[in-house]
Amino acid sequence: MSTPIVRIKPEVITEHRMRIEMFNLEEEDIENTIRMKGWAWVLARKGWVYSGEPDFIFRQVREVVITIPNIKFDESAIEESVRTVEEKSRSEEELAEGRDVLRQAFEKSGQAAGIEYLDRGDRS
Repeated sequence: MSTPIVRIKPEVITEHRMRIEMFNLEEEDIENTIRMKGWAWVLARKGWVYSGEPDFIFRQVREVVITIPNIKFDESAIEESVRTVEEKSRSEEELAEGRDVLRQAFEKSGQAAGIEYLDRGDRS
């Protein structure tokens, strides 16, 4: 069984929207859970996608990425995921919340590269 991977990408057309994508999801119970949370299956991407403003994306990271076991960020997309959250945040408070939720997700998944990337860009 493959490890489900997730990444966050910018929505190009809308200023503050972004999307979170998940791949390699093979458990029906988890698919049913994320479908109930508003995720959609996108055949062209062969993955699950949720689009929205930062606060909605942060909630999905908290309720899906952090809560469901064995989900990791795509190692090749960690920098893009962090950069997207930073660029799409609408305020300093939202930026801090986004960085905090990403840190929690990286700590949960044991992805030191994500934490290191957050620390390099830390504005505090």
